[in-house]
Amino acid sequence: MKSFAALIAACALLGACASGAMPSQRGDLARQIADDAAAFNDAYAQAVQAQILLNVMRARDRLPRHYLAMTGIADSPSWRYRQNVGIGSIPLGEGSAPWGFGNVGIERETQTRPTYAVQPFGAETLTRTVFDATQPYVFAHYWRSGWPRDLLTLVMVERITRIGADGHAYVYNNEANEIFRNCAADVDTGGCEFVRELRDFIGNVTPHSQISTDPSARAICGLVDAYAPSRPVRATPPSAQEQCAPTFVVGDDTYVFRLRSLDDMIYYVGELLRAGTMEAGPGQAIDAQLTVGAAGLRGGGEGVPLFRVLPHGAADHGRLYGAEVLYGGVRYHAGPAISRSCGAATAVGPCQDNAEEGDRSSSVLSLIAEILALNQSPDAILAPNRLIAE
Repeated sequence: MKSFAALIAACALLGACASGAMPSQRGDLARQIADDAAAFNDAYAQAVQAQILLNVMRARDRLPRHYLAMTGIADSPSWRYRQNVGIGSIPLGEGSAPWGFGNVGIERETQTRPTYAVQPFGAETLTRTVFDATQPYVFAHYWRSGWPRDLLTLVMVERITRIGADGHAYVYNNEANEIFRNCAADVDTGGCEFVRELRDFIGNVTPHSQISTDPSARAICGLVDAYAPSRPVRATPPSAQEQCAPTFVVGDDTYVFRLRSLDDMIYYVGELLRAGTMEAGPGQAIDAQLTVGAAGLRGGGEGVPLFRVLPHGAADHGRLYGAEVLYGGVRYHAGPAISRSCGAATAVGPCQDNAEEGDRSSSVLSLIAEILALNQSPDAILAPNRLIAE
């Protein structure tokens, strides 16, 4: 009986050990899933932004751009269990069959390989996603969401038509190959006329839009915002089959924006880099010859390049970058992490108003990546996922 009691006690001890291991296994599994989800998220982001940077570099060299769709990442691990039980003989007395107990072991092997698909867009999806003009509601969404408005408008707007109080229309085209030296006063090109008109427009808008709800106010289709209009204006929906361009009213003037396609945005950034490449020395950073407000600087300033690419030798390898790609045998980086919030520029330190401390490239990459997603159907981009298969 003493041996039988010992057997019962040992079995109870084994059961307690087994039950105690379960919470630990669940915790390990939860951490593994969380780590995998974060890793897949990072891999997906890098893949999308590397494709954008690759096409920007192709556009700089006037090479064809190519666009691929990347489906969600699935990780379906296969588990294999191997169990072993050892029972040792324990005599229970004369005339009794021997009982026994020993050790219980469970081993698990996991084999896993993430699966994903990278493939060209279909013709219809490619046209809608890449080559059709951006929808006006997309621009309005970003305009009202607190994005840097100079960056947003330079990248997304192809043409501004300003209609004065006399009804005369002034047209300004945003041509990247006519933009040099940040459009200094002595640069007399159509592209720089656009930049100067845009900067005047941005400087004249105030945070508070004055759109009327009075039915007697002047109705404007596509109205995004109105700033100190000379007479009340209100937004009106488009009629059937009509698509209204984003429109602004500033005092007596009405501004109508013509939007780019996504491919045009990428080509525009590449064109700006072409002039910067001619200015940069071997292995030096390549800067777009056009500035926008520096990241993290609330008090304004001279600004930083709209986009900036660093060859491998010029990159700070201790920093995190939004995009990295191998192109023409050279590894390029763009979009360093900028972690600062400054009320005004300083001469030294992280609040300097310079390209290194206020790089806006990550904002450009993010904007184009988001528009790429918005232009597709909801099923075109699947969230990274992990499937547990037992």
